[in-house]
Formats: sequence, structure tokens, C-alpha cells
Amino acid sequence: MSATFSAKSVKFLFSLLSFSMFVFPLFASEIGETIPPFTVTAATGEELSAEDLLGSISVIFYDTRHTAHLNNHLKHHLASYRDEHLPLLEKMHIIQIIDASSANFLTRSIWKRKLREQSRKYGVTIYADWKGELRDTLGLSKKKSNIVVVDPRGRIRFIHQGNPQGRERELLFELLLVLGKEEG
Repeated sequence: MSATFSAKSVKFLFSLLSFSMFVFPLFASEIGETIPPFTVTAATGEELSAEDLLGSISVIFYDTRHTAHLNNHLKHHLASYRDEHLPLLEKMHIIQIIDASSANFLTRSIWKRKLREQSRKYGVTIYADWKGELRDTLGLSKKKSNIVVVDPRGRIRFIHQGNPQGRERELLFELLLVLGKEEG
């Protein structure tokens, strides 16, 4: 009986693993790869896709509703940094995307209302990843704030989970200047 149980368990685990290979990515996107196709939507209906990133330096903050505040200081610092280094960083955009995959048909209208409120409060468009597809495709953390930098050609140049500190933060700012010079 235990041999049968073990064989059934192995078959079940194998089928579960095989299924998960098609549903969940095994590896996160890597530096130098082209950002995969995606579309996220703001509460106003405005869409943002991978194609919209082409031609500009995009600093994407991908968060949950619980982590969105964690990098606010960095977002403000990046906006000031862009202004200090004009026209070099004139085409740099800071993009906020929220993982809204926990919303369902009962709570979706509440999510949209909150996204509109937050967008007005901070003066930015906040996009929602309603199905978590971008998070899964890029292999981003569900529990940390994520930062992804995409160059004007659509290549991923920086990925970080959490709040970059020290040398990691310096590298982010140096990379932005390098990307600005490449485009200039």
C-alpha cells in the first residue's frame, strides 16, 4: 500500500510540476532582455503597454497596495534628479504600477476608486496589473517594492526588489545618466 501511495504521490507531483511550468515562469527576466509584451490599465481606462516605453527611459515601480509607500522617497528623489539633469534625462518617465490581482468582481470598483484618488493625490497616473501577469512574467516579488529600469530600446537594464540602498542606489542613478548619454 505504501509503495502505491508513493507512486501516486510521485505521479501527482510530476503532473503538478509539469503544469506549473506552463502557468508560472521558472526564471525572472534578466538584465539585457527585452521587456515582454504587457498591458496595464489605469482607473481612467488609459492603457500602458511595452510598446509605449520605447523611446524613453522608464523607471517602473511595481508594488502591491501594501508596498507602494516604501519607495516614495526614492520616487521624489528620482523626479528631482531628472530635473537637475535636463535635457539629458528629459525622456525619463517614472511609472507606478500596482498589483491589483487580488481584486475581484465585487471589489474592482473599490480598487478603481482608490486608484483614482491616489493618482489625484500624487499627481501621477497609477496603472493596475489586474491579473498579475506583468509581475509573473518579470518574476517580481509579491511582498516587496520592485524597481525595473527599461531603456529606450525596450531592454531591461536594472531590476531590484526592495528599497535600494548604498551602492545599489548609486548604480541606479549612474545608470540613468549613462542611458541619457546613450540617447543624447
